[in-house]
Amino acid sequence: MNVLIFGGGSKWGSVFTTYIKSLGHDVDVISSSTGNIKFDWRHSNLQTLTDTLTPLQHKSYDLVFFNQNAGGGLNDVWYNNTHTFPVEAWQQDYWINCQLPYYAIKLLTLSDNAKIGWMLTGLIDGKQKDVWKYAGYAAVKSTNIHIMRGFVEHYPHTFFCINPSWFPPGEEIKDATQIFNIIDRLTTADSGKVYNKNGLEWDRYKFN
Repeated sequence: MNVLIFGGGSKWGSVFTTYIKSLGHDVDVISSSTGNIKFDWRHSNLQTLTDTLTPLQHKSYDLVFFNQNAGGGLNDVWYNNTHTFPVEAWQQDYWINCQLPYYAIKLLTLSDNAKIGWMLTGLIDGKQKDVWKYAGYAAVKSTNIHIMRGFVEHYPHTFFCINPSWFPPGEEIKDATQIFNIIDRLTTADSGKVYNKNGLEWDRYKFN
């Protein structure tokens, strides 16, 4: 299986990458740190993304997973009278988290049975009153659900999202195994769904 991971070069992403490689899959990693495809997220735009992905168009990907995280903008320190979030940084966060995956899917070559997924966060559940402290991060992750479901309407592939809840220290390999097992068993019938890392659909975003 040919796999492309965005943001799989550090922290949990590197564990996920290593696990998939251990299964014998061919994994390309787009990362600013480690990985075989170096990418400067903060200075990226559509042209740099195109330049990065064009050489990969000869390869047909079976799995594309968006794990990159630019924060998303506003958090709790930017609301008082002495702090104003820079609009350019906010726009770049939106590009990295939401727009970049959209254009990447358009640029990449996907196999007939390809699976394309996004990593989410439990913070997009609006029932939690303190989510305002992570407004930018929650907003971009929520947006990605709807972008994902837009592709479902027009592409024959399997699109999905994963809500990891959180990654307990020391359980990175366990989480990597669980999440990959979820992805591995997905079929086109699951396209458009959002899964918890326990393998169940996330009730908050389950289809009626």
